Amino acid sequence: MYSNERKNGFSILDLLVKIIFAGVFIFILIWLFNKKMPDVNMTPFYSNVFRENIKYMQEAGENYFTDDKMPSEVGESIKLTLQEMEAKNLVLPFVDKDGKACDKNASYVTITKLESGYELKTFLVCGKESNYTVKTLGCHTYCPTGNCNQEKSCSIAKITEYQYKKLVNGSKTKYSCAKGYTLKGKYCYKTTLLDSKSAVTTTTETVTLKKAAKMVRGEAKLTKLDTIVTSKKVEVAVIKTTTPDTTKTERKAYDCSTTEKVKEPYQCKKTKTEKECTTKYNQEPYECGNCKTVLTSSGNKKVCDICYRTIEVQSCKDVEKTYTDTCYREVTKTTPKTCYKDVKVTVPGTTTYKCPAGADSTGTGANMKCYKTQKVYSCPSGTGAQEGSGANLKCYKVTEGKISYICEDKTYKLDGKTCIKTITTTSTHKECKDKKYKLVGNKCNLYKTTKVKATAKKSKSSYYIYKWSEQTSLSGYTKTGETRVVNGKEVCE
Repeated sequence: MYSNERKNGFSILDLLVKIIFAGVFIFILIWLFNKKMPDVNMTPFYSNVFRENIKYMQEAGENYFTDDKMPSEVGESIKLTLQEMEAKNLVLPFVDKDGKACDKNASYVTITKLESGYELKTFLVCGKESNYTVKTLGCHTYCPTGNCNQEKSCSIAKITEYQYKKLVNGSKTKYSCAKGYTLKGKYCYKTTLLDSKSAVTTTTETVTLKKAAKMVRGEAKLTKLDTIVTSKKVEVAVIKTTTPDTTKTERKAYDCSTTEKVKEPYQCKKTKTEKECTTKYNQEPYECGNCKTVLTSSGNKKVCDICYRTIEVQSCKDVEKTYTDTCYREVTKTTPKTCYKDVKVTVPGTTTYKCPAGADSTGTGANMKCYKTQKVYSCPSGTGAQEGSGANLKCYKVTEGKISYICEDKTYKLDGKTCIKTITTTSTHKECKDKKYKLVGNKCNLYKTTKVKATAKKSKSSYYIYKWSEQTSLSGYTKTGETRVVNGKEVCE
């Protein structure tokens, strides 16, 4: 007869079997991970850190450059470094994949005005990695018309806000003044009239009026003058007589030199190609021990320390060099020679010059000039009018009438060319010559102001505080039933 019951506890053999089984299972797992799992590539993670940093920096720059901070001229730029952005609390300090701070001076955001809209450039330098983004700001509040990009439609979102109230308990201080005092804030003021006097002042002023006098001209006078008669030389035409041209034969020399092509040496520049090498030293990374296996989410990865060693790199290139050599060029050499031939030559006829009868002359030949003496009739200087010409010329002198000035308004007195009139005016005005007095109507009053602390009395009171919110409920507050519509962000489609 079999029994289904089992004794309590377990034997040492069972424990050993379980330990061995667990050890084999762990060994198989480690072997499978080393064989099957590839090395984990962390480059995408590091690149994502840099992309998030530059995106965060770009958004902060776009929020900072509002209408009042934008450049006004086309092509003008405004720059904001990462250090300035951190100082203005626009961003938090950036770090690279190794936890080191990014370059605060080399990293920056610039905004540049274009023909239409603006260009936002974000440049970030973190360690050995650097890159930039460019964003064109078109439809935005930066544009005066509110719609810089005609392909986009922009509008302002409308937000409904609700009014909430909350009852709070507190103490309230009430201030009061004695009779005759006026309460202002925490002090009481009393004004007392010390003195009062008339503020009306009479002023007498003398004014001189001036205006131009009228000019009056007397009757003109005409006087006949004697005509001035003088002699004058007048140039007349020269009589020129020319005989006809003749021809004759003469022996003429001419150039009949010969030419030939010859080789002429000269110094010239030539080039030749030579190799030119340069050596530079680069830093090469290599694994230098202390390796260990790290278990990551993608499997095991072998990680070792990275060291750097200097390697020599030589580069050569062909270089053209210039040197001086003897070259030859073809030139034309001329041998001079004179030949003769008979030619017909025209002999010009002779020309003679003379003056007409009764004329005087100066010069000879082609430079001869002929003159005749004639009478000239003219008027004296200062002649105002004349008539006729030649021997019939008559001269006259016009004497203008005397000029005088008068005042048409008989209440004015003549002074040279100006009419003058003096009048006296009386006026009254209100003023307080002593600045301590204050003008009140027709009086200047002097006041004394007394200032004392007001009487303070505290009392417990309950009152409401109010708040606006777009949320439909607010913890600790109740709705008053009042709503309002406010402008939200600009939305472009």
